Amino acid sequence: MNAIRLLLLPLGLCLALLAGCASAPAKADKVALVIGNAAYDNVVRLVNPTNDAADMCASLRKLGFKTTCATDVRDRAEFDTLVKAYVAALDAGAVGVFYYSGHGVQAGHGNYLIPTQVKLKSATEDPTKVLYAVDDLFDRLRQRRARFQLVVLDACRADLFEQAEHKPGSRVAAAPRSDLVRALETVARASNGLAPIKDAPPGTIVLYATASKDLAFDGDGRNGPLTKHILAHIETRGLYVEEFIKRVTLGVEQETFRKYRKRQTPFIYGSFSGKFCFAGCPGDNDVPVPPAF
Repeated sequence: MNAIRLLLLPLGLCLALLAGCASAPAKADKVALVIGNAAYDNVVRLVNPTNDAADMCASLRKLGFKTTCATDVRDRAEFDTLVKAYVAALDAGAVGVFYYSGHGVQAGHGNYLIPTQVKLKSATEDPTKVLYAVDDLFDRLRQRRARFQLVVLDACRADLFEQAEHKPGSRVAAAPRSDLVRALETVARASNGLAPIKDAPPGTIVLYATASKDLAFDGDGRNGPLTKHILAHIETRGLYVEEFIKRVTLGVEQETFRKYRKRQTPFIYGSFSGKFCFAGCPGDNDVPVPPAF
């Protein structure tokens, strides 16, 4: 676990991970797992995911979430360890937030999150076997009938299949194709961006940074556009999750079109029929409904 730089990890969970303890972590009403991957060895590096993760962790902690945060998750096994611990901490009626900022790719029939230091054992190895499948995350989440789950995938933030060069809104350094990218090019239907979600767990909303198979801007400030606007609204009292997503989407569209003359539109998948507000809904201690902007 020393390859994961943990921004926040509850003491009991930390001891369990380090010592291989089999005891289940204590359940909580609100649980979050936040991952920011930036310092890639195998694809172009990103600037903002580390900031994104730190700021999301701070905001979620402020809102009362039992939050585990990690940066530069090295490989698929470390992804799986973090997700297993996160799901184990979810009570059946809890609220969960899984947040990922970094590279993602569609390959074959699935969507994958890219660890920072994966290496192929041979030129013939299936590259998807060393990535973390979004379907694996969904399979874990189905184990818990959480009251509401938000999955944020702030991915697709650079063109993996071209030699990186500076582009408007991008802060990545030039880099040649890696062995991983060359291997991904041989996989059917491999492309930048993530494919649409068709089978999200019940009660789950999946929020993409941009449309499927499209690129998102890494941003030219502290945070990427999606995370910047999530942070701007997530602590707003009395804001239902549906209105929260609308405000985030509008903010991202307006900012990216103004700065880059190209509109980045976040997309949502899944379904949720209940009521939820991150900072308390109307009726919770007489929380007022804020006006739309």
